[in-house]
Amino acid sequence: MSSALPPPLFAESGPAAAGGACETLSEPLSQVMTLLGKRWTGVVWSTLMQGPVYFSDLKRGIPGINDRILNERLVELVDLGLATRTVVDDRPIRVRYELTEHGAAIRPALAELTRWAQDHLQKATSTGR
Repeated sequence: MSSALPPPLFAESGPAAAGGACETLSEPLSQVMTLLGKRWTGVVWSTLMQGPVYFSDLKRGIPGINDRILNERLVELVDLGLATRTVVDDRPIRVRYELTEHGAAIRPALAELTRWAQDHLQKATSTGR
C-alpha cells in the first residue's frame, strides 16, 4: 500500500529562500486561505454543510450577516463550483443553496481545524495567551 505525501504548503524554494527570505505559499493553499479569509465566507460555507438550505434560512442562521454580503459569498461559492443555486418555483419564489461534491469535500479539513481549535485556541484563551 503506497502512502501519498501531503501536498507542499510552500512553493519551490528559490535562491532568495536560501538567503533567509520567507518562502511563498503554494498556489492551492494561497487560494483556499484567500477564499476563507474573506469575511463570512467560511461561516457561509460551513453552514451549507448542514444540507440544502434556503437563502432566508441562511440569513437567519448566520446572525450579523447582511443580505448583500450573503448574496456575494453565495455567488462566489456557486461560481467556483462549490455550491449550487436552485430557484424553487413556489409562492413566493425561493432560492435554495447546496454544496456540490467539491464544496462538501472540505468537511474533513474543517473537522481537523475544529479539533485544532479545541486543543489549542481554548487553552490559549484560558491561559491569557
